[in-house]
Amino acid sequence: MSVPSGRPWLTLALLSAAMVPQVGLGVMVPASARLAQDLHVGVASVQNTLVVYMVGYAVSVIMAGLLSDRFGPRAVQLGGLVLAMVGALLAASAEGFTLFILGRLLQSLGGCVSTVTTRLVVREVYPEAQRLPILSILASAIAVTPCVVPLLAGAVLPELGWRGVLLCAGAFNLLVLLVFVALTRPMSSGGQPIGSLGDIWRVYRRNMGNPDYRRNAACISLVWMSYFALLSSSSHAFQQVLGFSELEYGALIGACACGYVAGSTTARRLSQTHDLDALLALAAMIGLGGCIGLSLGLLLVGPGMLVFLLPMIALLVCTGMVIPITQAGLLRCVSQDVGLSSGQFFFLQMMAGALYSLFLSCIPPLDLNHLAIAVAAPVVLMAGVVGRLRLRGRLQASQP
Repeated sequence: MSVPSGRPWLTLALLSAAMVPQVGLGVMVPASARLAQDLHVGVASVQNTLVVYMVGYAVSVIMAGLLSDRFGPRAVQLGGLVLAMVGALLAASAEGFTLFILGRLLQSLGGCVSTVTTRLVVREVYPEAQRLPILSILASAIAVTPCVVPLLAGAVLPELGWRGVLLCAGAFNLLVLLVFVALTRPMSSGGQPIGSLGDIWRVYRRNMGNPDYRRNAACISLVWMSYFALLSSSSHAFQQVLGFSELEYGALIGACACGYVAGSTTARRLSQTHDLDALLALAAMIGLGGCIGLSLGLLLVGPGMLVFLLPMIALLVCTGMVIPITQAGLLRCVSQDVGLSSGQFFFLQMMAGALYSLFLSCIPPLDLNHLAIAVAAPVVLMAGVVGRLRLRGRLQASQP
């Protein structure tokens, strides 16, 4: 995967930081049963810590945007990594479930700032023509991480236990901290005073009054809901209903992630010849095609891995395109209060995923048919948002 010329070390630093939130998210997935046994709680309670992590994720990005305007994204990134290390160590040493939750919350509050800070560094350092390529590279790394991390954690879990796995996550945060210190320089941004709540609210209202901002926020939130539904709600359908082994299930998710990587790579390559609106429309068409293929396959053939896999890859191609495209669109449509606006943008994305996951957790475990609906529905809505705005643009262009 090629990187923008002239800054390969900066790209490495951004890649390592961008992986931190997904490492923290996926590192405890295979340890749920053992953790529940050791801390004397139900497995459902342990699984709900995922929602706690996502809420911390949402709060983290909104605070990262606010603090980046004041102190600069590099300083916020370094402080976040330190807090993430403290959270991982606290969770690893916890003897009770409450302390474990607190540690995981601190881990998400600190580690997830990179969702905002890395994009702000991209905006400051790279010219507009190079932003989508580097954002696509970051999106590819983010797509692969939640598929690889649970497999690695599961491999070392018998030897290290869940405490050792968390210590490994803390060590990874330390490594990223050292890499970021060594390979980045202080940013020129920052220094803006933190405004009052009224000032912050006015910025949020101004952004939501911007149709480009609303469109990009809606599209990234919807595809994230779809992607997060696949990661958080597919285990029962494949492992319990269809009888997949852990290796088969991991391979399935990994194959789907290849679609995500292919989508972000496609967006990066086409960005040289197509504008963002055209690329977003293409992504919506691919996603809608995947939804149609998934529905027809389940209706005509019935539940099965290939019936689900091939359309799901198309859906994740769509997701892999939409995420960097909308992030580039955000950086293009916001010219002031960039940190605060970016924090709001990613807050909307993460809260959408958390609330959708919470909704899905309140209904019975999903079989393959219901999982398909849960994954496809947000993509259909995203395609509707894009189609409606494209139609409106054409009608306005045709008016004298």
